[in-house]
Amino acid sequence: MDGSFRLRRQTNRWARFAEVSVRVVPAASAGVVVRADVFRWNHPAAVDGAGDTGAEAEARDGAWYALKELPADVRSLLVEVTGIAIAPADTGPGDVKFAAAHAVWQALGHLPSHPPFTGEDGNPVFPAEETPDQNL
Repeated sequence: MDGSFRLRRQTNRWARFAEVSVRVVPAASAGVVVRADVFRWNHPAAVDGAGDTGAEAEARDGAWYALKELPADVRSLLVEVTGIAIAPADTGPGDVKFAAAHAVWQALGHLPSHPPFTGEDGNPVFPAEETPDQNL
């Protein structure tokens, strides 16, 4: 099952952007992997790799967040992050995580009762977030 989510939000102070694509397949246990060719275009942050590493980490965190929010009997899924698009001037902390979580839920056709949302300032808000339990 494939899913994609694009966060595009403009407020009177900020522009927010991130896009993440995923493939979700049944597995023996829950897992998240990021493809080596995950970035859709080159961007200035790719020069030193720091932006890539942060975006990849956020994509993993978002996928784990999405899996954790699923009912316990359907968590045995492997999420493969297949695409990440960011814009250094418009992508802030939490944007890729937000897009990744929503991409997983879009692929599964499931949205939890209290999904993350963007606040008035455009920043992603993750309700009742705890430390991700990657040993699902």
